Amino acid sequence: MVRGAVLSDDESSRYFGVALADKGIQAVWLSVENGSDGTLYYLPATTDAEYYTPPEASRLYQAWLPGEADKQRERLFAREAMPEVIMSGQKASGFVLTHREGGLKFLRASFVGSGQQFDFRFVIPLGGKTYAAQKVDFSALPPNSENVDLASLRAKLETLPCCAANKAGDRSGDPLNLVVVGSGADAIFPFIERGWRLDEPLDIHSVLRTMSAFVFGTEYTTSPVSPLYVFGRPQDVALQKARNNISLRNHLRVWRAPFTVEGQNVWVGQISRDIGSKLTTQSWSFTTHRISPEVDQDRYYLLQDLLLTGEVHRFGFSSGVGVSSPANPRTNLSYDPYVTDGLRVVVFLGARRSPMNQVEFIGWERPAQ
Repeated sequence: MVRGAVLSDDESSRYFGVALADKGIQAVWLSVENGSDGTLYYLPATTDAEYYTPPEASRLYQAWLPGEADKQRERLFAREAMPEVIMSGQKASGFVLTHREGGLKFLRASFVGSGQQFDFRFVIPLGGKTYAAQKVDFSALPPNSENVDLASLRAKLETLPCCAANKAGDRSGDPLNLVVVGSGADAIFPFIERGWRLDEPLDIHSVLRTMSAFVFGTEYTTSPVSPLYVFGRPQDVALQKARNNISLRNHLRVWRAPFTVEGQNVWVGQISRDIGSKLTTQSWSFTTHRISPEVDQDRYYLLQDLLLTGEVHRFGFSSGVGVSSPANPRTNLSYDPYVTDGLRVVVFLGARRSPMNQVEFIGWERPAQ
């Protein structure tokens, strides 16, 4: 049995005697009861690929001339750390020092033992910052009217709109080149594992921070993603993987489709890569991103990213976007041109791990060579 919790900023300050939040650190508590016959080994990198070790975190608060308080703090961090070895029949608990997040904590803890890997996942609501997806009432979305099999899914995807649109629905935007099949947290965790972040809602605080980041060329890894419309509503979820400059990021939007396949939710979306910014009067921040014209490369990047998680068990390509050639390119709502072979990547996700050589390829369509 595994349990998990996340300390608030105030709780971690009281417990460790220093403000972990000031250094961008968030303390995650885990408790593990090993009821198996063998030894379990905890893999903290599955909880945070760049977790802080106890000596590293303690040293961040060390005075110029270390004293007894520094030694006591170092012993505290070491004593309270989550053990990495849990013997058979043993119960262990402790803290993992992760990067600070707000809104939601997608928490994963993995253990290996007796030739097996055991994965545990938690979605823990946090105080403070709220992500845009938390403001979506998923229970109020139009119900799934039909459940189709794999063969019927192809026809469904081919009849979807080619592109997202503006609110009025009279102008086409970015191409709908992405389909993700998966339900609940299983459809989000692979993205989080690969460094994708949810976006913040559009409000006065995020507007000011966005404008500042554009002016000074700084990073903003959870900046708002502007709304596009499919099925008559803005995106249900947006995710982004940003570089250290707000003008450079991969980002995607997805909408839950009004049908399921084999009982799993179908998320239709678009992915593109921001490669710069420009001034505009059509945006709340008076700035907007320029997308890379080669949107098929961004589609391929996402496929690679998800395959690396081991949680893709099937993928393929469907038509429905329409070809946009260099000689006759289409443009998005910001008048950025793009070219595409007209296909959508279709990715089936699941918590069960599949090596790349065991992932099934659906032979519907093949991208141009």
